[in-house]
Amino acid sequence: MDSSATPMDAAVREDDVAFRVIDFLFVHRLSTTPVHYAVVHAYFDGKHQEICAAIDGLLAAGKPLDAFFVGELYEEYLAAEAIRRFRGVGSDVERLLEGLMDSLRTADQGSSEYQASLRENIGKVGQSSDALHLKQVAQSLLESAIKASETNDVLKKSLETADQEARQLRSELEKHRRETMTDPLTGLLNRRGMEVEMSRVLGEDVEGKATMMVLDIDHFKRINDTYGHAVGDVVIRKVAQTVKRLIPAGAVPVRYGGEEFAVLLPRSSADEARGIAETIRDTVEKLRLIRRHDKMAISQFTISIGIAKRSLRDDMETLFQRADKALYEAKSGGRNRVMLAV
Repeated sequence: MDSSATPMDAAVREDDVAFRVIDFLFVHRLSTTPVHYAVVHAYFDGKHQEICAAIDGLLAAGKPLDAFFVGELYEEYLAAEAIRRFRGVGSDVERLLEGLMDSLRTADQGSSEYQASLRENIGKVGQSSDALHLKQVAQSLLESAIKASETNDVLKKSLETADQEARQLRSELEKHRRETMTDPLTGLLNRRGMEVEMSRVLGEDVEGKATMMVLDIDHFKRINDTYGHAVGDVVIRKVAQTVKRLIPAGAVPVRYGGEEFAVLLPRSSADEARGIAETIRDTVEKLRLIRRHDKMAISQFTISIGIAKRSLRDDMETLFQRADKALYEAKSGGRNRVMLAV
């Protein structure tokens, strides 16, 4: 960037990018939603080479740029960044206002102490018959302090109101962040949440004590085909509830696909993870569901689980891949079993 550029130059360039984005969206018949705008803006500002390459490759192949493709680009390259920004906003606002309130409380306490001190000294001055003038001066100072305190009270009330509004804003931001990261069917984290939360936990795992479990409902397509998608959804929810109930505090449970789940255990050995996995597998196998409208018993269903113990060389992707490979071996070996990655 030209070091001599002024803020006005930057504003003009941003306006130019904005016009190009809108024009591009119209040309490709895409709506001007925030997601579409964010992806195309990233394409034009040149700061996301992956997005540029993906869009250029699609257009070079003569394929249409549709909302589904743009949504995938947002999910892969921009969503996690947006969530991280959301995470910080509320806490920053709250820290700022907490600081202001602390300062105000200190000032208010000082003002009260000032009044008490003046009253005490006025009493002492008043004991002398020749101190009338000094007493008047002190009285005037006291009145000024009282007025300052009254002004301070008004300011305090205003800041308390602002503090409440900031807390409400933070609550709404946190709610939005949770909704963005949560699978609505099960209440577990979704793919976005998986990337953000598992990356955070693994970043704290400096000793390599984390373990990953990947779970899959066996023959799930058969359940959907036999009983319908409504029953399939119930099965998914029951498995999710079982997983959530049986994993330890601090674990990170995720529904990352249709009938696919993952759990990151921050401080579990391979044997401990296997024990948890076997308990989940056995509990799911014993579930008995009845379809509500006709009282039909749903056939028994099972899950398969793959486990991988983290080495310090593993990031989230490689750890997941190893656990997923162990899951594949569990399903290939007959399903309804737990396999540990070697």
